[in-house]
Amino acid sequence: RGAYLHMMADAGVSIGVVIAGAVVLFTGWTIIDPLVSLVIVTVILIGTWGLLRDSVDLALDAAPRGVEVETIKAAFLALPGVTAIHDLHVWGLSTTETALTAHLVHDRADADALLAEAQALARTRFSIRHTTLQLESGGALDCADC
Repeated sequence: RGAYLHMMADAGVSIGVVIAGAVVLFTGWTIIDPLVSLVIVTVILIGTWGLLRDSVDLALDAAPRGVEVETIKAAFLALPGVTAIHDLHVWGLSTTETALTAHLVHDRADADALLAEAQALARTRFSIRHTTLQLESGGALDCADC
């Protein structure tokens, strides 16, 4: 994304320089050169602000924009047999991929089916393909922190 924005900025600068040069050549109005430069700088700053924010979020392992961790938690808790969830973490692997880890406390006998359901939920509803889920039977944990 950064390379794309850089190439678009280069194209914008080139077009701005040609337009400013033509205006100066044909009208003698030299003020157009710094005005076009300011417009180009403004467009570049606005265009790259999101990239800077995404980069900081990635560096800090923050939940990506648009990902509601509480909504994900509620969806996992709504799965049949899930009684609690803890250590839920969601972070960006890149600007387009998200990872998730969680411990699901359950009372189901078919843990493999529960795991498949939870992974399918993350993939289909939240577009999270990188999941690491730990299943814990209900009696195995004193879930004071859930």
